Amino acid sequence: MNIAAVKENPAKKYGILGVPWDEDASHGRPGSRFAPESIRKNASWIFDRIIDNKVMDLEEFRLIDFCDAEVKDFGDVEICSYDHFETKKRIENRCRELHQAKYIPVLLGGDCSITWPQIKALHDSVKGKVGIVHFDGHLDLLDSTPIQGEFSHSSSIRRAIELLPRVDSRNVVQIGCRAYNYPDYYEYIVERGITEISPRDFYRLGIEGTAKLTLEKAARDTEVMFVTIDIDVLEGIYAPGSGANETGGFNTYELQELMKLLAPYTHSFNVTEVNPPFDLKNEFSSIAAAKLMFDFLVHNYRPTERAAKIMD
Repeated sequence: MNIAAVKENPAKKYGILGVPWDEDASHGRPGSRFAPESIRKNASWIFDRIIDNKVMDLEEFRLIDFCDAEVKDFGDVEICSYDHFETKKRIENRCRELHQAKYIPVLLGGDCSITWPQIKALHDSVKGKVGIVHFDGHLDLLDSTPIQGEFSHSSSIRRAIELLPRVDSRNVVQIGCRAYNYPDYYEYIVERGITEISPRDFYRLGIEGTAKLTLEKAARDTEVMFVTIDIDVLEGIYAPGSGANETGGFNTYELQELMKLLAPYTHSFNVTEVNPPFDLKNEFSSIAAAKLMFDFLVHNYRPTERAAKIMD
């Protein structure tokens, strides 16, 4: 995969889809069902600044003209609260419809169990291998438990890796996972060659170094790349409203800058685990998610020269 191929992709159509679903959250902290509405509300401040299809990108100091792009909000997936499998199938089907209509899916969750059906839809809609970039404070590699089953928000990446042979675990990069976890995950990660970039690794590599390593693993020898952002990849002070906070995460600037470099290579995107009831009064997590969504749209549509050189 290279940036020329991404630039030449005629599908500069973006389909926003909300998923008001939190039935698969495992920490007794429901609330991310309210995220799509909250993220949209905060994103409206940005969208309102688009005049005559143009908006100023102040951070790159450039004018973005959306005249030959389409950003369409397709509303929310109709969830089925009594049937987890039916809801996942509906998410998958809606994403598949977007791919068939040449839209790049942009999903707003919802707990991150929505990631599995989104990856499945991408996998089934394209040819060739799929790379995965997973921003999260947690690994989401749980196989199964009597309480969570096989398709909770703790299992999405594990299920995706099972889509052999076109999802190769050596094309999976996890960024921001930290703290402590179960010993069997260590063996699983090592045996399958999953790339882990911890916050400490990130600070050693820097933003561009992290982007380069990520693309070397997830974008080389793959046809498409999926990026998911669990908002708890951020330090809790920047995103207090999340499914499960971990100390020692990224700040919003670091995450935004890294996302800008990966966006041009991305064919399906989501942001998950925003939990408005736990977000204090200032909606920090929803504001961060809205900005990340718009960063993706802008930098997928109009990559910077910095992004173009990452894969050189």
